[in-house]
Formats: sequence, structure tokens, C-alpha cells
Amino acid sequence: MAIIESTATVLVRFTGLGIVVFNEEKQRGEIGIIRDEKHQLSIKIQEPRFKDGIDKDIIIYEDIVNYSNLQKEEVSIEISTKGNSALNGYQKYQAEGEFERLNSDDANDYRWVVSMSNLHQEKLTPSSNENRYPISKLFIENGLFYVHKLDTNLFFEKVEKDGEGNEVKRETFGNVAETIGVKLESDEVVFTIKIGEKEESHTLKQSSFPYRIEIKNMDYNENAAMSDMPDYYKYFENQTGLTVEFEPLKDDSQEGINKGTDVTAKDFCHPIEGGGFDITSIDELG
Repeated sequence: MAIIESTATVLVRFTGLGIVVFNEEKQRGEIGIIRDEKHQLSIKIQEPRFKDGIDKDIIIYEDIVNYSNLQKEEVSIEISTKGNSALNGYQKYQAEGEFERLNSDDANDYRWVVSMSNLHQEKLTPSSNENRYPISKLFIENGLFYVHKLDTNLFFEKVEKDGEGNEVKRETFGNVAETIGVKLESDEVVFTIKIGEKEESHTLKQSSFPYRIEIKNMDYNENAAMSDMPDYYKYFENQTGLTVEFEPLKDDSQEGINKGTDVTAKDFCHPIEGGGFDITSIDELG
């Protein structure tokens, strides 16, 4: 593993429907968590603890804070460091050399996250779509962003469609990131959540093993729509009306999944990066 997680004070992990933007002005990573009627947002703070084993003690993680069934609107989360910090601002982990989605072997490289800027080589702006879903806002300061888990079960084709929904181009795309990780290394990390008028904070101090903050925004319905890309396009506009879909494809180099094989909706819950062009903050998305 290219990222050494054991030195962290806190490891943040985000899985599911969400738009990542890196705010250059405020020097932080931001995730717009889309709160539609399908996906369920849950947050767990987990503490490392020793447990007696047969031959030696082992480390387990136990939930010390658990949020579920959060309201759809007026939810925001801030995760920030306090005291000495290994990073000021944010950093995206990238392996040396060019990134080739079909050939790269560093599973932690942040570039596995699907980028709207790379999908569309044209100007993207925040959408004026009135049917956008509410967004819960996640702000993370002084963290190293990387891919914690690469989805190797699904190998995708990229399918471009025109404004009428007609297929105009199809090409091999590859694997995509399933879970984004953020490593925070400092004396303390402060987690603050605001739910309407209510605010709660939790301070996590540096110890021998990192705490974990697990954030998931998942659709657990087996019969739900397979692709989340239409949801993402509620937040972006372009001049041509071009959209992109991903379809699972058999990867001939390994045991993959055929397009006819049953997969669940949660297999498609992948976060995307929505920054670049004219989008500089998730505040612009809703």
C-alpha cells in the first residue's frame, strides 16, 4: 500500500454518492453529499481498542459515535486539525509518472476518482436545475486525499450521449474509485456536525493507532436504478448537452463482470470529482 495509514491521527473514509471539489481559496477539500430519496447517509466515528487474542492482543474498532437517518436539509460537517499538523491545506496523492487508468497499478492514486473535468473537455458550470436534491456539506481541512478502496469488481465502458439521450460514442474506461480516504495527522482532529439549529463536536486526540470516521451515502435497494450519473448531471451544465454513462464490461485480463450479470445498485455508488472549469466550491452546487 502506497499510503501509510498507521501514522494518522484520524482516517476519514467516504463512500457513495458525492461530489468532491477542492477549494483553492480556502485550501480545503469539500464533498457535496447528495441527499436524494434513494441514498442513506450514515456517519460513524470509531475508536481503536485492544482485544485479547489467542497468541497476542489484536486491534479492533468500536463505534463511539453513530449518526443515521439524518434529515435531508441543513446538515453540514467540518473536520479540521488542531495543533501541529503534517499538512496545511490539502494534498492529493498521486504516484510518480503519468496516470494510465488501464495500466496503472497504484490503487491509492487519487486519479482513480472519476473527474467531470476529464470526462468533458468543455466548459462546465453549476446547473440551474430546480430539481436538484439537497446537499449535505462536508469540509475537510489539512488532509491528504487518496483512494482507500479501488473497485476492482467492475470494469467500465464510457458511453457518451447527446442531449436527446442517443449514444454517440463508446470506449473502454476501466476501474473507478469506490472509497475516498483522507489522512489527517496532527495533535488533535475536531469533528463538528450541524443539524439544523443543533451542533455537536468531538475531539479526537493523537494516539498509537488512528481513529476512523466512516461516512457512507449509499443506496441499499437491490432494485434501484443502476447508474448515479443522471443524479450528478442535475448539478452541472455544458454547452453541448453531452452526458456520460458508465456500463460494466467484461475485463479480459482478469475475472470481471459481464453486462448481463446481476449487479446491485450499490456497486455503482461511486463518488466523483466535480471541480475544475468554473466550479470552485460545493457552495455553488446547492
